[in-house]
Amino acid sequence: MDVAPDIDDPDVTHHDEDDDPGSLIGDEVEYDLGPDDDPGAGPGEDPGGEDPDDGEEPPPGMRPPVRLAPVLACLRNEINARWPNRDRASDGWIGDTAHQATKSDHNPDHDNSVNALDVDRDGIDPQLVVRRAIVHPSTQYVIFDRTIWSRTRGFTPSRYTGSNPHTKHLHVSVSHSPELENSRRAWGIDAGVPTKPLKLGDRVLRTGCTGADVRELQALANTLGAKPPLTVDGDFGSRTEAWVSGFQKAKKLTVDGLVGPKTVAALRTASTPTPAKPSTTAKPPTPAKPQTKPPAKPPTKPPAQPRREPGSRTLRRSATGDDVGFVQRFIGERRCGTADGEFGSRTEAGVRWYQKMQGLTADGAVGPRTWRKMGVQVRY
Repeated sequence: MDVAPDIDDPDVTHHDEDDDPGSLIGDEVEYDLGPDDDPGAGPGEDPGGEDPDDGEEPPPGMRPPVRLAPVLACLRNEINARWPNRDRASDGWIGDTAHQATKSDHNPDHDNSVNALDVDRDGIDPQLVVRRAIVHPSTQYVIFDRTIWSRTRGFTPSRYTGSNPHTKHLHVSVSHSPELENSRRAWGIDAGVPTKPLKLGDRVLRTGCTGADVRELQALANTLGAKPPLTVDGDFGSRTEAWVSGFQKAKKLTVDGLVGPKTVAALRTASTPTPAKPSTTAKPPTPAKPQTKPPAKPPTKPPAQPRREPGSRTLRRSATGDDVGFVQRFIGERRCGTADGEFGSRTEAGVRWYQKMQGLTADGAVGPRTWRKMGVQVRY
């Protein structure tokens, strides 16, 4: 586009944009954003005071310079501080010529504020950014990976029906209210410490996911005899998806290329060594020794807890098992404490927080609706 002289170092976005993307919302979908166990979770308080970009009112008849909304400038600064070496090829905020003919937040509004930001997905944790954005009071909607989280739908993940799938970058649009677009409230992304590495089973893996849990999956695939061996690079690409689909077919699972609870359980079973069978050689009986007093009875051991798959029952206070551990890891250590598989008061409080954030009845019990919000198939 022809850049106006009063725009200071514009960051032009060239991505094809749909007209009024906030209205292109399809059916609700299941989308796993991973566990929120980062110590910097949650937006901070607005420090208040005069915003450095506000300045004085312009003289009558003159508009202020075009600028990125201050609240989005804070978001961009936090992302850059958290991932200083990230890829910026798909970044952008002010629209090019193609955007000028559309109803886009990349175009300056009545006060010359641009209320949309595009961030390249490479070199960051996009799920973390989405998690922070959908709880920030200034956010209107977020688009990423063919999915939209909109304030009009309570930020429930829904299929994005626009022509641009937003698979190379994520898009954040904020309110045009002066109070919200000028806010300097922290987004909770610049935590000052690295994100805790994810483990296999902490989230549903699909094409495009990256991280330590993907590397664990690829290494496990090679242990199980992947031919040719997968490159253990932590990038869930087409070869990793093809191997997962083949494994699911061999184990008679739903062949969707997604690594969810059932596929993880099958992987664990397949990689567990088979215990050696006891010898069948009979040993001669040992002569009984005379006893002077009755033998002491061995202490009674409590029955072993059955292995529970996520989504196989409703969880509430005092429940124990693997499915409780899944919920604790999903919501995160910051809310539920250590993932010990025991549903106590802190886990219940974490479940209530998650239900309230998702617009569910905050009863502290993990029932069918809460399981589905977590992306888990209900099997009871």
